[in-house]
Amino acid sequence: MSQRKVTAAELMAKLNAEPEFVAARQKAEAERQQREAEWRAAETPLLEDLREAGHDLHSVWDLVNTPGSYPAAVPILLNHVDRSYPAAVREGIARALAVPDAKIGWDLLVRLYREEQEPRVKDGLAAAISAIADDALIHDLISLARDRQQGPSRVLLLSALGRSTDAQARASLMDLQHDDELKKEAELILRKLERAKR
Repeated sequence: MSQRKVTAAELMAKLNAEPEFVAARQKAEAERQQREAEWRAAETPLLEDLREAGHDLHSVWDLVNTPGSYPAAVPILLNHVDRSYPAAVREGIARALAVPDAKIGWDLLVRLYREEQEPRVKDGLAAAISAIADDALIHDLISLARDRQQGPSRVLLLSALGRSTDAQARASLMDLQHDDELKKEAELILRKLERAKR
């Protein structure tokens, strides 16, 4: 005789009846709210500077989710990107710089990317670099993508190689198929490029 399967609602009701589960959930939520409050307080100087430029935001992450460009905010973001904010704020700043106007900060973003050790911030910087890279910067981008010391965040750089019309970008993608961290994404991009040629 098989047992009746427990529904998600029944399981949650059972868990919510257990004081240890409820206490652990409440503790985790309180810790999350505390972290969020600390991030909000830490990013106050950035938000004040952005407000002066006409961007009334609750968080730098509001820019990340904004369609279109915000050229007046880019110099402010570049001024704050290397400050000692919590990782969540630094990542938000980096991802907000994933717009074409941020090309003016290319050298700074590349330097910060090479130096960054915090994975989520490094990913944010890689996303920004990838978004602003063009064929004029392809040699720098290829160098970053091939630098294994930069770790798995390099996968975020590959989309810029896929967009490039420079023959060296495609050759690099072919080479990067042999890099264990980048193999799958490089192959996927190359397949898309092949289909687009048909």
